[in-house]
Amino acid sequence: MRNKFTVTISDVNGSRHFLLHQLIKKFLLYFTLFVALVILVGSFVILFLMHEVSSLEAKKESAVSERNLLLVQNEELQSKVSEKAQEYENIRDKISNMEEMMGLRTNEEENIDSRLEEIDLTIIQQKTFFDNIPSGDVMAYSEISSPFGWRDNPILKRKEFHTGIDLRAPIGTPILAPADGVVKFVQYNQNSGYGNVVSLSHNYGFESYYAHLQNKPVVKEGQFVKKGDMIAYSGASGMTTGPHLHYEVKFIGRILDPQPFLRWRGSNFAEIFKKEKRVTWESLIKLINAQYPLPRQPS
Repeated sequence: MRNKFTVTISDVNGSRHFLLHQLIKKFLLYFTLFVALVILVGSFVILFLMHEVSSLEAKKESAVSERNLLLVQNEELQSKVSEKAQEYENIRDKISNMEEMMGLRTNEEENIDSRLEEIDLTIIQQKTFFDNIPSGDVMAYSEISSPFGWRDNPILKRKEFHTGIDLRAPIGTPILAPADGVVKFVQYNQNSGYGNVVSLSHNYGFESYYAHLQNKPVVKEGQFVKKGDMIAYSGASGMTTGPHLHYEVKFIGRILDPQPFLRWRGSNFAEIFKKEKRVTWESLIKLINAQYPLPRQPS
C-alpha cells in the first residue's frame, strides 16, 4: 500500500492491523464526543447557576422590601412611643398640679429617708395606719411555706413569679381582716388555680387577697368589715399541694411583698416606710398628719 502507514498490534489472540487514517478518524470521533459532552454539561451547570443567581436576586429584593417595611413600622412605632411619652408627661404634670393643690406634693430632690427620719406620729395617727392598711397577722399559721418572688412552681414544674406568700395552716383555720375595708368579691377562681378566694378593698388604695379557702362562706360582696373580723376559713381548694393560705397585698394595683405588712407592729412602725418603696408613704403621712395634727407645744 503506497503512501499509507499500517499499525500492527499483536497479542495472544493474534495480530490486528490498523491503517493510520482509521486511527485518526476514531480519535476525532471520540474527541468530538468528548467536547460535545463537556459543552452539554457546561450548559446545564451554567443554566443551574443562572437559576440560583435569579433566586438569590429575588430573595435579596424580598429582604430589602421587608427591611424597608420594618423601617417604616419602626418609625411609626417610635412616633407612637413619643406621643405616649408626651401624654404621660402631660398626665404627670396634671397630677403634680393636683398634688400641689391638695397639699400632698413633696420636694422631689429631698431624700425620702431623711424625710422619714423626721416622722413623729401620735398613737392616734399610728392607729389610723393600722386600722386602714393591712398590718399584722391574718391567721394562726405554722410557717411561710413559699415566700414572695420568683420560684419553681411545685405543681407546674416551671419558673414563675409568686405574687403573694403561702402561710401553712390546717384546714378550717379562721382568717381575720388585717384592716378595715369592704369585701370586693367572693368567688371560685378556676382559671388561676386559686380555688375559693376573697378580696378586700381597704382605704388609701390598698387591697388584700386570700386564696385556697374552704368552701364555707363567711362574708359576702359589698359587706363592710373591721380589722380583726373573721372573713374566711383556710382550706386546700384549687391547685395546691396541701392546706395553706395564699395571701397578697396590693397598692393601687401594684403587687407588694406581704411579709413586711404581716410583721408590721407599733414596735417597728417606721421600718416599713424604708423597706416598701412602691408605696408613696410621704404623701400618705402628710395626709394623715393633716387629718390628725400633732398638738401644739405651749410657747
